[in-house]
Amino acid sequence: MRYVTMTELKRQASRILDEKKPTAILRNSKVEGFYVPAESLAFDTLDDARVAELTQSILDQRSEVLAYLAKR
Repeated sequence: MRYVTMTELKRQASRILDEKKPTAILRNSKVEGFYVPAESLAFDTLDDARVAELTQSILDQRSEVLAYLAKR
């Protein structure tokens, strides 16, 4: 996963989205949100519960990084 600031996202949104990589979006050095390309989740075969499960799994895997960034 890569990290971009809100400023980078504003200035280069098309390029960032075109690269189709999961991306954490930072504001004031804190994670504000995530961009996950739809192609990486195959929504047509997943129900809402499975999407929530996958999202939580990603957050759990990144919990150390998120905790570190939250303290900054």
